[in-house]
Amino acid sequence: MLFLFGIGGAGAWLFLRLRLPAPSILGPLFAVALICPLGLKVAFPTDAVSFFSKVTIGAFIGLRFDRNCTKLLRDLAWPSIIVSLWMLGTSIGCGMLLYLFTDLPISTALLGSTAGGVAEMALLALSLGADVASVTLLQTFRLVGSMFVMPLLGARYAGGDGGSLDEERPPCSSNCDSSDLKPWRYVTFVGLALLGGWVGTISHVPAGSLLGSMFFVGIFCALGVSMWSPPKIIRSIAQTGVGITIGLSMTEETFKQLYFMLPPVLLLTGGMIACAVALGFLLRRITGWDLVTCLLSASPAGLTQMGAIADEMGADPLIVSLMHTVRLVSILIVMPFSLSALLS
Repeated sequence: MLFLFGIGGAGAWLFLRLRLPAPSILGPLFAVALICPLGLKVAFPTDAVSFFSKVTIGAFIGLRFDRNCTKLLRDLAWPSIIVSLWMLGTSIGCGMLLYLFTDLPISTALLGSTAGGVAEMALLALSLGADVASVTLLQTFRLVGSMFVMPLLGARYAGGDGGSLDEERPPCSSNCDSSDLKPWRYVTFVGLALLGGWVGTISHVPAGSLLGSMFFVGIFCALGVSMWSPPKIIRSIAQTGVGITIGLSMTEETFKQLYFMLPPVLLLTGGMIACAVALGFLLRRITGWDLVTCLLSASPAGLTQMGAIADEMGADPLIVSLMHTVRLVSILIVMPFSLSALLS
């Protein structure tokens, strides 16, 4: 485990030196993905690291809740509906393009292009009798491609400045300095984060551990409870853990499959990213949010990854996480019925 964290740390340092966006998550992902095809067998507690990383990232986002969150949720209603409908249309449109311009069956094309979770789409492919390996490959590279391209575009168009959120103190810790931190504040923060992560996990909701810790910590922050605000190095370690777990999914077999499926992978990833960029600029025009927040909210990537990247780039991680939550839930509710109807 320490070996992989060392590799991940080296990747994060390299990305930081190259001034690439989100180095703490994209650097480890890139570094681990490069060494995995070499056949190195390294024991790594993927499930445990993934759980604690998501809980930590969710808790950091939860610290940004305050009494104005009710107004924020109300303001997010129309943008979240637009994002959900746009993503549903993009998923079906890109799936039909894959079906028309490649030799993939329509079931594999539609499932591979749906902007849902990798695991959820693989399970749905299994239940519908589609090609699970091809669906997983398409989903994986759509996720990884979006994680790299959307932050780069955000940094490019916004001049590398996504806002000042990364410099602010979380609301529920702003009324206490470090000398006033009593032990119960540490216990409150850690306990709520772990309890929320556990509840989210057993509830089997998408990204449950992250959402659970975010809402448990966030609710108490909104109620005015002061609690510990951890140092940023803890967040960076958690982001490194997420990057490593994603990088470990890129096996030698994945790259062999990519060789034979490169045209559909490039077509899907390029199409999804182009539609997401257009949606990001539309959100910017409608909402007036900073461009990095809009692009990350529109990205066809995962909730956990985009929330972590938003937090690191100085965008608004709360908005990004809530937008992706609505998008993901709506897709997982609507797409199975839509796909069943289309395939029948």
